[in-house]
Amino acid sequence: MTQRVVLRWTATVFALAALSLAAWYLATAPKTLRIAAGPQGSQQLRYLQSMARALSENREPFRLEITPAESSASAAAALDAGKVDLALLRSDDPTSVDGRSIVVLQKRHVFVVARQDRAISDWTDLRGKRIGLVRSEFDETGPLVERILNQYGVKLAEVTLQETPIQIAGAVLADGAMDALVFLGFPGQRVRRLVGEVTDWRKTPVTVLGVSAASALAFRYRDLEHTELPAGVFSGSPPQPPQAINTVAITHEIVASADMSESTATDLTRALRDSATRIRQLEDNAFNVEPPPVERPRRYAPHPGTAAYVNDQAMGFLETYSEYIWLTLFGLSIVGSSITGFLGWAGLREEPDSASFGAGMAQLLARLDAARSLNEVDRVEDDFDALLKVLVRDYASGAPNRPAEDPAPLIALFSRLIDRRRAELSRARNTSTG
Repeated sequence: MTQRVVLRWTATVFALAALSLAAWYLATAPKTLRIAAGPQGSQQLRYLQSMARALSENREPFRLEITPAESSASAAAALDAGKVDLALLRSDDPTSVDGRSIVVLQKRHVFVVARQDRAISDWTDLRGKRIGLVRSEFDETGPLVERILNQYGVKLAEVTLQETPIQIAGAVLADGAMDALVFLGFPGQRVRRLVGEVTDWRKTPVTVLGVSAASALAFRYRDLEHTELPAGVFSGSPPQPPQAINTVAITHEIVASADMSESTATDLTRALRDSATRIRQLEDNAFNVEPPPVERPRRYAPHPGTAAYVNDQAMGFLETYSEYIWLTLFGLSIVGSSITGFLGWAGLREEPDSASFGAGMAQLLARLDAARSLNEVDRVEDDFDALLKVLVRDYASGAPNRPAEDPAPLIALFSRLIDRRRAELSRARNTSTG
């Protein structure tokens, strides 16, 4: 083997090794997804940051790159504009037109804490009352409360609504400055402490209400969900509420563009659920990462990949990429001749040349004479065609080792011999079968 061939062989080995390493890296590298979320300091954003760390620690195939957003509306605008792959959105945010739900991050329930001495047993009893809209962090409750009041036939002019920070909500209710408080959130430790402050420390009995028309509201508005708060969820003595109450909730969801592939959405749903089990909860069990419901209409329709995950219909690798695999195989068959040429250039494959044309013809003639079936004649003819291709190539390239004499008469003669041998074998077969 010459030095030139050795160098080519070495270069080929290194090139194949580099390509293999590159393919392995691309196949195993985590995919980074940009997600718009906010505002800064919100409970949902803090949880999302914990989830991004969990994905990395669990060596999941995804990484989250958080893009700060001022609100759910601005996050939705970034998603629809294609600036991000995902967005953390509220279900009652009307701005996004392209979002498809991947997972529900949190449900925030609507409930009322009212003074017992105000005789408030339903939302219709809020007419003429002073109502504090408890604003926890960045929640906007006004539009949702207006919709619920409208469901009960209560006009805005018939009530007094006032935003009330959660830090003073217990005091204004106990002092009588407010007749009732409306919350949009999770009945966690902070809310339980507020109820305990009013009932135990300030000795003001309260009534906890849900939304009795929850089913009707969830039917009318796809951004609301019918939920239930269990008896005693607010603690207290006696426990509040004494019985389970129906209400409605909005959701905070990780939403993707409809352009995301089904396989990516399926794998992402699985990764987010698996990582959520390792996240330290920020406030009791305020977050419960789960796929969205797929059996009913809702504000953010489940992504087809998420729906496949929920219905256990996610396709495997071969099912998903079968068409691409066949196209790849077809393409490989087309470039096969190029690969063969490259191997020849690298000195890794010895090809016949026209200098051996005479010897090749002699071998083919012996095989033709020895042929005892039409299949053997066909194989001789195929090898004859291959020998002619090499001859044509050498003539076209002006190779110095091409035959000196014109091979056309020999080619024509051998073609006639092939036809004659095929005819003889055909007659012999017809005679034996007759």
